[in-house]
Amino acid sequence: MVLEYKNALAKYFPGEAPDYVSLEGYVAANVLIQGLKRARPQLDTEKLIDVLENTRDFNLGLGAQLSFGRAEHQASHKIWGTAIDENGKYQAIELE
Repeated sequence: MVLEYKNALAKYFPGEAPDYVSLEGYVAANVLIQGLKRARPQLDTEKLIDVLENTRDFNLGLGAQLSFGRAEHQASHKIWGTAIDENGKYQAIELE
């Protein structure tokens, strides 16, 4: 997933530096795209919500399975820690 994100960023936004904020947006957009694909051909709001709320153990290639439910819209509670170093660059922090 991260390699796909970096390739898409380079293709559509050349010169833009990858960061964790835009990666999170890319992941969220991919979850939505998968929900839209699964809701076809009856694509409406209720069908999309139903499809997403019934998604279990979905693998986007993040190293963590994503699952939703009627009362669970977070998908994953895994945290990938980051910090900004003295040069203003994001650095990964191991939290486990």
